Amino acid sequence: MICQFKRLIYPRSLSVGDASYMIALYKPCEKLYDSAGNQVAEVKAVGYCLPTADNLRYNLKGQWSRNSRHGIQFEVETFEEIITPTKEGILAYLTSGQIKGIGPKTAEKIFDAFGQDTLTVLDENPEKLLSISGISENKLKKICESYLASRGARDVVAFLAPHGVTPNRAVKLYRQYGDQTMDIVRNHPYRLCEMVGIGFRTADKIAMSMGFDKLSTERVDEGLLYTLMDAETKGHLCMEKRDFIRQSLKILDTDGLTEEMGAARASWLLHDGRLASYNGRVYRAATAQAEKKVSDRIRVLLQSGKTRLGASLIPELDILETRLHLTLNTEQKNAVITALSNPISVITGGPGTGKTLTQKMILELYRQNHPHGRIVCCAPTGRAARRMEESTGMPAATIHKALGLLAGDDGTYCEPEMLDADLVLVDEVSMMDIYLAGHLLRSIPKGCQLVLIGDADQLPSVGPGAVLSELISCGEIPVVRLTKIYRQSYGSRIAINAKLIRNGNLSLEYGDDFQFFESTDLSASADLIEKLYLREVGSCGVDNVALLSPYRQKTETGVNALNERLREKVNPAAASKPEAVFGKRKFRLGDKVMQIKNYEDVNNGDIGYITNIRHDGSDVTVTVEFDGRIMDYEGNDLEMLDLAYASTIHKSQGSEYQSVIINLQCAHAVMLVRPLIYTAITRAKQRVILVGERRALCIAIKRTDTEQRGTMLAARIAEQMNDVREESFNGYMAQ
Repeated sequence: MICQFKRLIYPRSLSVGDASYMIALYKPCEKLYDSAGNQVAEVKAVGYCLPTADNLRYNLKGQWSRNSRHGIQFEVETFEEIITPTKEGILAYLTSGQIKGIGPKTAEKIFDAFGQDTLTVLDENPEKLLSISGISENKLKKICESYLASRGARDVVAFLAPHGVTPNRAVKLYRQYGDQTMDIVRNHPYRLCEMVGIGFRTADKIAMSMGFDKLSTERVDEGLLYTLMDAETKGHLCMEKRDFIRQSLKILDTDGLTEEMGAARASWLLHDGRLASYNGRVYRAATAQAEKKVSDRIRVLLQSGKTRLGASLIPELDILETRLHLTLNTEQKNAVITALSNPISVITGGPGTGKTLTQKMILELYRQNHPHGRIVCCAPTGRAARRMEESTGMPAATIHKALGLLAGDDGTYCEPEMLDADLVLVDEVSMMDIYLAGHLLRSIPKGCQLVLIGDADQLPSVGPGAVLSELISCGEIPVVRLTKIYRQSYGSRIAINAKLIRNGNLSLEYGDDFQFFESTDLSASADLIEKLYLREVGSCGVDNVALLSPYRQKTETGVNALNERLREKVNPAAASKPEAVFGKRKFRLGDKVMQIKNYEDVNNGDIGYITNIRHDGSDVTVTVEFDGRIMDYEGNDLEMLDLAYASTIHKSQGSEYQSVIINLQCAHAVMLVRPLIYTAITRAKQRVILVGERRALCIAIKRTDTEQRGTMLAARIAEQMNDVREESFNGYMAQ
C-alpha cells in the first residue's frame, strides 16, 4: 500500500531515538476501497518504527486486521521509502529528518554536486560528500550511519525494536554483520551477546520468541558467560566455582537444568578457551588475561632491582627540607626514600596525612639527583590531574592522555603509547581498574621508576578489579602508610572524622566545617538540600560545590531528581538559552554536564559546560567544553551526557571541592557501606554538610560485611615472585 504520513496518534510526540509501539494515520496515494466499495481517504496503521517524515511516499507492507475496540487497522511489518527521481523528491528525502547531519542548505549543495546520482553516491561512494563545504569526516560518519539506518538496516531496526534494542544499536549490528544480520537474529540470536549493549537477557527474549529450546547448549553457554559479565559490572573479575554455577542457574531459570549440567558446559567452555580458571576461581578468558598481564608487568618491575641505596638519600633529603623550609615526619621521609629507592612503590594514606607534600618532595629530590630525568605525572581524572599539577608545580595529565588512549564508539580503547619517562608518578590509584592498570604498566619503559599514590580506604574503581588494595596486600611491593593527621592541612574535622569512620567509630566531631542536618522525610530533605546547595554555590561558586547522593533514581533525593531541580535554580530557562531534548533528558545552554561514557579523549566522569546548541532543521548539535577540550554531540551521542549539578558518590572519585553536601537516608540502605561515606566526605577540603538520617550514617559507618571484589591479582603476584625466588635459589645451588 503506497501512502503518505498524515498524523501521529500514539505516542503524542517522538523523541530522538524513539523505537516504541506506534499508531499513525496515512493518506493512500492510490485508489483504495473498503468492503462496501467506498474509497478510503485515510488508513490507521500500527507497528514499530513507523515512518513519520512529511513529503515522502511509503510502500507499507503487512496485513489488515479488525480490532474489537479500534476497528479496522493495517498492521505494518515492513516498509520502503519511494523516492521520486526528481530534484524535489531527492531533496525531500535528504531533508526528511531521517538522515542526521543534512539540513536544507546542505541537501541543496549535495544535489547541486551530484544531481540524479545523489542516492547512488550515498549507497556506493559516500566519501565523495567530503567535497561538500560544511561536511567534515565526523559529520560524514553521522550521515552514513543514519542513512544506513534508513535503508539497509530498516528490517533489522523494525524487527529488534519490540525487544528493546534501540535503532542505534540495531544499525551497529547491521554494520557488523551486513546482509547476514537477519539470518543471525532469527537463527543465532545469542550471537547478539557479542555486541556491547545487547546482553543475554535481550538475546534470550528474542531467542524465546523464535522458539529456541531453553536447554540448548548455545543458551546455557551464553548464560554462563553472561553471569561473569554481569559480575564484572559489579567490580568482580572472577567468581568462586560453585557460586558461579549457582548464580548461572539462577539467571538461566530453567526447569531440568542441574548444577552438574551447568558444570559440564563450563568445563567445555574452559576447554574451548572462552573461560579461564585460577586457584578455584572462574574468569572470562579476556578478563583472566587482563589480570595476568598486570601481574606479569609487576613481576618485571620488581625484578629490575633497587635503583640506588636509600641510606644515601637521607642526608640529601634533610638538606632539601632546610632549603625549602619544610618539615617531613618520619612516615613521609620513609615514603620519599622508598619511592626513590625502588622500581615500584605504593604510598597510601587518608586525607590530611601529607600525601601531597610527600609527592612534592619526591619530585624535588628526584630532579635534584636527575636534572635531565624525564618525569610524567598523571591521574585517572582531569580534576585529579589538575590538583596534582597545582600542588607539585609539575605538569600533569590524565592517564588516558599521557598514554594517548582514545575510546571508540563502543567505549574500548586503542593501544597505549609507550611513555617517554624515567619516573612516573600516579595519584588517585584507587580509581584504576584492571584494564587501565594494564595499559599503564605496559607503557612503562625499561629502567623507569613507578610511584603509585592513593587512599586504600576509598571506594574501589568503577570498573572491575581492586588494583590498589591488591598491590598493597600482595606483600611483594614496598608500601608506606601515612597515618599522622595534620589538622590545619585538610579541614580540621574532615580529616579527623575520616580517620574515625575508617576505624568504625561513630563519635564524630561536629562544627562549622562538619555539619549534620537531621531530616527523615525525603521531600523535606530535598528542600533543605536545595537551600544549602544554593547557599554554598553563592559562597564558593558552582565549580567548588559537590552535591552527592548514593542513589541515582527512585527518590526525591536521588541524583536525577536533584539535577533537574537544581538546574532550574542555577541555570533557569530563558529566551536566550537554546535547549536540546534527548529522550527524557533536556540540555540547556550553560548547563553543567558529565560525560558518562569513554569516548575519544573525554572520559567517563569528566565535567564540562554546554557552550553552544545549534539547530539545523531536525538536527541539533550540542557543544561541550571539558577543561579546554571541545566536543560536539549530535543525535544519539547525547546519551553520553548527563546533568552534573548533583552526582553519585562513585562518580565523585578523584575530585575535590571546597564544600560537599551529602544526602544519607535509610531509603538508600542497600548502598550504605563504610567506603562509600568515607569517599564522600574526603571529597571536601573545607566543609562537609550531611543531610538525612543519623541512623543511615551509623549504618554506613558500621557496615563492614560488604562483598569483597572477586580478584586474584595479589595471589598471582605473590605466586610469580615465589617462582622467581625459587628459580634463583635453584640456579644458585646448581652452580
